Amino acid sequence: MAPASTEITEDYYELLGVDKRATEAEIKASFRKLALKYHPDRNPGDEKAQEQFKKISIAYAVISDPVKRRNYDVSGPSSSQMDFDGFDVSELGGVGRVFGALFSKLGVPIPTQISTKALAQARHLAEGTPCEATATLLEPGRPITAYVGKQEAAFYKVEVKDEYREKGVSIICKSPSMSKFKLVLFDREGGVRLIHESQKKKSCTMASMFFVPQQIANLEEFVPMKFHMEDRDTPLTFHYLDTLEAQAAQLLDPRAHYLCVYGDNWLNQVKYSITFLPLSEKCDESMNGISMAESALLLKKTEMNTFCEEYKEAKRKYEAAVVRLKEEDKLVTELLKTREQLYDNVMNTAQERYQTDISPSGRQKSFFGLF
Repeated sequence: MAPASTEITEDYYELLGVDKRATEAEIKASFRKLALKYHPDRNPGDEKAQEQFKKISIAYAVISDPVKRRNYDVSGPSSSQMDFDGFDVSELGGVGRVFGALFSKLGVPIPTQISTKALAQARHLAEGTPCEATATLLEPGRPITAYVGKQEAAFYKVEVKDEYREKGVSIICKSPSMSKFKLVLFDREGGVRLIHESQKKKSCTMASMFFVPQQIANLEEFVPMKFHMEDRDTPLTFHYLDTLEAQAAQLLDPRAHYLCVYGDNWLNQVKYSITFLPLSEKCDESMNGISMAESALLLKKTEMNTFCEEYKEAKRKYEAAVVRLKEEDKLVTELLKTREQLYDNVMNTAQERYQTDISPSGRQKSFFGLF
């Protein structure tokens, strides 16, 4: 997950409008009512409603989970609105999934957990013990197109050979239906080794894993809405590289490896295509280009962080200058007005000395009374 969200200063129970002793049913009922009230579809263009909808969703994610609720009751709110492991969507029920889908549609992704069922299946496969799940062999260069249900896992196995280690391998998964999913690689014991969330591309959602002998970088999907809600005062340009992180070179051992495509849609199954691709010498030029581009981006990230502080300081000074300019404009305008009035007073006073009287008969008299 991307870091740094705006803090929720309100009490989670107060946000949900329930007592600290509220039952699970009472919490769920209150959340549904508030979610309907603040949902953006009912409040188009209302940023405050969107922010409130986000807050109650985060509060519900914590208070509806027994473990997180106990931790919250003991230690209080987290410093981050998104500082939790994520939903186990299978426990939310139909209505909860509907609200999750609506909230995700805002452009602010909600973290989700892999179900305990899928994790247990992965361990059984790795241990070779009987279970209801089976793993399909991914043959090099031969894509498999399939469907996986929501919050379910489709398991695969790849056989890594010694000859693959020199150049490395990649695993690519795409969903032409723009569905949300996770690509998960398991370790030798069946525990989670690596998770890549699907990211939106022009014509699909995609997750990819590269195991190559050189350092590469990972970049999570850029979600403008999310960053706008977290830091509205900083231009989005400064956030483009926030999730870019260098990864040490890593290779897969020559053995069988298990992975899965996990259906992360809230409501529907996921259509996808997955491919296992050992890399060859023909990929060297592009991989070298990737290394150079990512090195430049990592350097640029550091530069942009420094520039961001400079920008904020310049913006602060500019805003202070604008305030001062407004004050100076008012002061100078008032002084000019006073100056003009004083000149008028001087001229009027001076003219009074030379004014002549007008007699009742209309004849003028000189200043000394002479005709």
